[in-house]
Amino acid sequence: MTGRTEGTEGTEGGEGAGRAEQAGALEENTVAIVRLGWARSLGLPDDALAARVVEVPRDDVVSVVRLFGTVVAVGPAWFLDDPAGWHLDGPALLRGVAARAGTRPRLLGAAALAYADAYVEHPGLSEVEVSDEPSALAEVVRRCPADDVGESGLTEMERVLVTLADGSDEGLAAAGHDVRGGLVAQLGVLTPPERRGQGHGLLAAALATNDALDAGLVAQWRCRTGHDASLRLAARLGYVPAGSQTTVLLGAPAGGGAGRATGPADRP
Repeated sequence: MTGRTEGTEGTEGGEGAGRAEQAGALEENTVAIVRLGWARSLGLPDDALAARVVEVPRDDVVSVVRLFGTVVAVGPAWFLDDPAGWHLDGPALLRGVAARAGTRPRLLGAAALAYADAYVEHPGLSEVEVSDEPSALAEVVRRCPADDVGESGLTEMERVLVTLADGSDEGLAAAGHDVRGGLVAQLGVLTPPERRGQGHGLLAAALATNDALDAGLVAQWRCRTGHDASLRLAARLGYVPAGSQTTVLLGAPAGGGAGRATGPADRP
């Protein structure tokens, strides 16, 4: 897949300086790794996201990724030719696409993106009992609403840690990460309803974040836009806001069959 880029890193006081400011406490190398991961996931040259604007042609999906000041617009020619649509998010993007596409589009998701490259300090890290057994995760999953389980992504992750109550097999919270592209670790956290508000999710997420960093990965926090509790948790863990992604599947022509869309690259 090829894309069209516009502009490159600016000099001091220009576009490049603005993006470095947005990167906050992240190391320069971390920002480069995240950009590289997204470029590869979109089938672009490794340095593509050094530009201010990147256009990626696709006929089955519309997606807008904002990352460290770069805008990546993915979609058909009519979307790429209308930059006004690149500034829309969530339901607003869905409405805009529906008005132009001649299809029955579906909002696949709108997500906030944040990253961490520094270890989390927490007084409970050295004392907590932890299990990586599948049975421990199953016990936590059993006590959680299905929607929360699905949103966490933990049942499909490669590495999951469960914090346990003292002298018990009761799981207090679970957190893990999924390696994406060999560069980034997507974090997931799940706490049973009766154990929420007690700091268990924070401790489990700290464990998973540090575990990802131990593996030489950049930790990624990706959550539904507007999920304030998740965003607050990410901030407490030291994750730095980096941007967002909204994706709309174009689907079948209006009045036609159900059709099929493969969906966009949503990694890392």
